[in-house]
Amino acid sequence: MQARNSRVSRRQPAVRILAQEFGESTLSEKGPGEFDPAFVITKLGAKVNRLLVAGLLERMEPRDTTSGTMWQGQLRDASGVHYFNIGHFDNDVVQAQAEELAKLHETGDPLLLLMTTKGRCYTTEEGSVYTNMRPEEIAIIDRSRYADWLVEACESTMKRVADHDAAAALAPSREAYAEAGIAEHMIEGLLTAREFYGEVDTEVHRLMVRRALDIAEGKRDVGESSWGPPTTTATLDVGEMSSSTGAQGNEQDLDEVVLSIIEQLDEGKGVDLETMLAACATRGFDQRTTESALDGLVSQGTLVEPRFAWFKMA
Repeated sequence: MQARNSRVSRRQPAVRILAQEFGESTLSEKGPGEFDPAFVITKLGAKVNRLLVAGLLERMEPRDTTSGTMWQGQLRDASGVHYFNIGHFDNDVVQAQAEELAKLHETGDPLLLLMTTKGRCYTTEEGSVYTNMRPEEIAIIDRSRYADWLVEACESTMKRVADHDAAAALAPSREAYAEAGIAEHMIEGLLTAREFYGEVDTEVHRLMVRRALDIAEGKRDVGESSWGPPTTTATLDVGEMSSSTGAQGNEQDLDEVVLSIIEQLDEGKGVDLETMLAACATRGFDQRTTESALDGLVSQGTLVEPRFAWFKMA
């Protein structure tokens, strides 16, 4: 009995991860044993069972179910949005916090939160795969603590980017990865991610890290999240653009940029608005202009919006 309880109580380390990396994941894995943990495997090769995330509480809404009230929330960090649920299956402390956070959120005052959560992938009836979180612990934090978390998350992300890029140039084997000095705890996830996702463009992750560090350093307000142009220029390869592309570029130029970005980055479920705004900003287009172009392409039927603020080719 003692050995069995020790297996149940053993907790996986909480991964510092930005919403953009976790949210684009579509692969989950669980061992055959009753007490084996389940993992979400990201495109950078992280095996995520538990997460340490932070950001602005963007939504906190109750949903009545046959088992009681279910709280659905959104937590926005510098790269995108985490989605989470709190319900009867969570401990009493977290359920009480959910009610209190909903009341505080209604006041309109910004709330920065730090959460330890369990992560999962789920598949809709239509076959789309999305990520979700179940909070285990929640704390309201200040701007300084959020900046500290951003730095930690960025450091973790860039380590995964470095391991991923090193692995991409090697034969897909444990031996080759180990000989190249890739961290032991990353090897299995990198091999699985490489087989499932194929080639991955890590420039998007570098872009999000730069934006997150801008917030951590006070160059951008925490409320801006990933909106607006970055302070440094990204090198996202969206093809050769004409010299007229930029802040004064015409609609046709921007339409071509948008379509090129989606063709490059869409790996099945579309490209989220934050990524589109960031990529277009590197070409000199502001938020309002990009959003107008996206709306126009959706109206024309060139793009579709499979879910709110996600875009893909029709």
